[in-house]
Amino acid sequence: MSKPTILKQSIGIDVSKDKIAVCFAVEQTDKKFRILATRKFDNNASGFAQLHGWIKKHQKADLPVNVLMEATGVYYESLAYFLREINFRVSVVLPNKTKAFAKSLDYKTKTDGIDAKILAQMSLEREVSEWAPAGKNMLKLKRLCRERIELLMDKTSVNNRLHAKKHSYKGEGSSMKRAEKILAFLKKQIEEVEQEITKLIASDPELKGKVEKICSIKGIGIITAATIIGETNGFALIKNKAQLVSYAGYDVVENQSGTSINGKTKISKRGNSFIRRALHFPALTTIKHNPSLKALYDRVFESTRIKMKAAVAVQRKLLVLVYTLYRKDECFDPQGLISNKSNLPNKNRQEQQSVPA
Repeated sequence: MSKPTILKQSIGIDVSKDKIAVCFAVEQTDKKFRILATRKFDNNASGFAQLHGWIKKHQKADLPVNVLMEATGVYYESLAYFLREINFRVSVVLPNKTKAFAKSLDYKTKTDGIDAKILAQMSLEREVSEWAPAGKNMLKLKRLCRERIELLMDKTSVNNRLHAKKHSYKGEGSSMKRAEKILAFLKKQIEEVEQEITKLIASDPELKGKVEKICSIKGIGIITAATIIGETNGFALIKNKAQLVSYAGYDVVENQSGTSINGKTKISKRGNSFIRRALHFPALTTIKHNPSLKALYDRVFESTRIKMKAAVAVQRKLLVLVYTLYRKDECFDPQGLISNKSNLPNKNRQEQQSVPA
């Protein structure tokens, strides 16, 4: 019997903040999935260089190597750009796709090494699209929106410190003045970033048109629309609403087994926290001004008696609306939303299950 030959090569990479777990696998003529090597590297430039050398050591030169990783916050981006620049075919999938594939293989243990193995096997067995990096404007938009959020967090921290100083016994005046100066500086920085975001959107006619249509939803402003668009790269990786919900961390996690375990249902929060943060205050505004979303809030609150769950229901609905308007390139139609909702079966039960806090 002749020795099986290699037909395909793939690399699965599980990316975390400090480390990357890598699995090099192949598919042979006997259709068997075989792992050639596994290793961990630092998630930095030095680690990337070591990874490149490691790949060259194991790869069959006359066959392309497909690299697959998950979209995990910002931690995958530098590696994805590095591998693409040295001419590897890079694919990036949303975590819910990997999770579904792992379920089909009946994996019950979750570690970085196993996740890398799953990704390597998925790359061999499934058709995955090649990753396209964000365009210049999209990348800048994302970075500006994140800078604004970081400045807002700094401002909140300084505000809290200043409040504590003002209410302490014989607070130090000079210390309070310094805190006030820092606060004024941060406010100015936030204004500058917001102006830069607005100018960037105005300079791109297509992006400007999309943002204007999204802002037709009362409660959604330019900054919120810009944050969602930037964080999703114009929804480039999103194929449907379920993927979007999972990407933002609004997907449901249940803790239930038979009759012995019946824990609370909640959202995973494993997705993009910048999107959830951006939708917090707009959701509260739309509850006041949009009758259909107010009705959604009331229904969930009546069934759960938890305000946060009801607010999260509205956040999730807003995100789906933004996605729909962006893809269809249409303005918001409140009457259309109401008519669409009337066709949904078992509304109360579905909303209670799908929008926990």
